[in-house]
Amino acid sequence: MTAAREEMACQICLSPLNTLGTPPTYVHPIQLAADGHQPVPVPVRQLDTVNRHCDFCGDPYPAWTLVGGEVTAVAIGGAAGLVQNLGHAWAACATCQTYIDDDRTEKVVDRAVRAFGLGDHPQVRERIEELHQAFLNARRPGRTLITTTAWPATVITARELPKVRDRLARFYRGTDSLPTALAATETRQEVAAGLDRAGLFWIDDDFTDLAEYAAEKLPDVTINRDLMPSTDGMLVWSRPVTPRQITAASWTTTSDGWRLINYRTIGGGLDGTPLQRLREQVGWLAPMSTIQVHDQHLLHGEQPAAALVATWLLVAQQAANVTTAEVDKAVRKSYARANRPTPEVRIVRIGANRGTRPSPERSASGDPERPQSSRFWVSGHWRNQAYGPRRALRRPIYISPFLRGPDDAPIRLSTTVRMLSSHMPMSEDHD
Repeated sequence: MTAAREEMACQICLSPLNTLGTPPTYVHPIQLAADGHQPVPVPVRQLDTVNRHCDFCGDPYPAWTLVGGEVTAVAIGGAAGLVQNLGHAWAACATCQTYIDDDRTEKVVDRAVRAFGLGDHPQVRERIEELHQAFLNARRPGRTLITTTAWPATVITARELPKVRDRLARFYRGTDSLPTALAATETRQEVAAGLDRAGLFWIDDDFTDLAEYAAEKLPDVTINRDLMPSTDGMLVWSRPVTPRQITAASWTTTSDGWRLINYRTIGGGLDGTPLQRLREQVGWLAPMSTIQVHDQHLLHGEQPAAALVATWLLVAQQAANVTTAEVDKAVRKSYARANRPTPEVRIVRIGANRGTRPSPERSASGDPERPQSSRFWVSGHWRNQAYGPRRALRRPIYISPFLRGPDDAPIRLSTTVRMLSSHMPMSEDHD
């Protein structure tokens, strides 16, 4: 039996690539309006975002991978005679998946005809239907959630967080497949159990801004239990953070450390039955990336988990004011019916102590620096702080932006600083 060929995508446009000939040459899909660049193939498993389209109708937000018959297509028009292997794994959007589940495949063909702007051409419709049926007639049981689709952001409120957590745990315990990193049943059960135990944290707008800004400058961090606000946990930022557009993260205690998972929201832009089914079957979140860490693991600052670790550190240094949210009424009733205690959701805001102001700088001779003739803003940054027995351990603390110089000196106008507050805006402009 021939081993399955690893799926590749173009590193430039993040589009999955088709193959041409043997040995394979990687080419952009026929329908892709590329800018003329040559494909730069990289394994899809290395990417947390891939610009897929539904292979049935072209929708830009596919939700599932289905496995069926091997399909090839002959391009028409300007690319006449070009044969491309479309493969045996096709992406399906939530709407096409709904029609397929309901055995209404003619609706899938209708969507394709409309989406491709082919008009009322019976022969074209027949060819599309033939391609679909060649795949679907040999479809194998099961499907895999596509976790690399960059869905439009969906707002998750603190009140909804228990429901979001429970639906995610149920999905991990379900039968729909996940990509390789979280494919193992044992791993999925372990994460689901961790979510059941998880402390729930919702990060407000200002603290989200602070965490994202701090994550950009995060140094390498040694992971240990003291960093985490709970043994197992899940937090949701008020909006997606970092260029990866991460919305939520969870951490689960394992036998050899912790499993950290980043999530993106799914289902944005859907409505009606497709949205309802996606919420019932998956929920609101899809895992983007995962990493297993152990005690004293050195996590590099550019890792995808940087936003989560930066948020932990800011909370640990008492830069946060933590309050309890009122849980949605329907969630409270659901928990009561299941004889479960009402979950506690903690809202994290910027606290009054938003960081540590450093001691006066000293010159190379050990004497304090000479008085400044003006004040200037020092940007936020990380600094190692001693802690633990005999202060032998080190962990980063975030130094919030501050003014350096005499209180009565003028502010240097050439400096711009980003200030964050969960209360009222500053009364002065410091540009």
